[in-house]
Amino acid sequence: MTTFETVVAVALIAIVGLKILDFIGMATTYDKMKEGFECLAKKVEYCESQLGRINGATQDISQQLDNIEDDILDDMRDIRIADKLGKTSPNVPAPLPCYVPYGICTNPQMDCINCPKRGTGGSWSTSTNTINKD
Repeated sequence: MTTFETVVAVALIAIVGLKILDFIGMATTYDKMKEGFECLAKKVEYCESQLGRINGATQDISQQLDNIEDDILDDMRDIRIADKLGKTSPNVPAPLPCYVPYGICTNPQMDCINCPKRGTGGSWSTSTNTINKD
């Protein structure tokens, strides 16, 4: 074998070897990419499950808010009906009348007959004597 043939043979073996290494490298790269895509798919699946939980919780909160809104509207309706009937609302007790201890006198002048809030019935004295110094 001549030197030229030896160089050509070594070059061909080197090229084939490089191609084999390149193919192995591509296979390794393909495996890594496949592994990365599988990991990414798992993360997307996890995010979708979390999103499902969040949507469920949002629907529960929305339902609770609707129930609270309905309760408030019912209370407002009850208060309006009580106001129209001239009654106090069902959740607010009526004020105590003035003849009960700690009762409230609803007459602002407190001049109703026998009003117990007018005073204790005590008396005071006045004098008509005056002292003038000229």
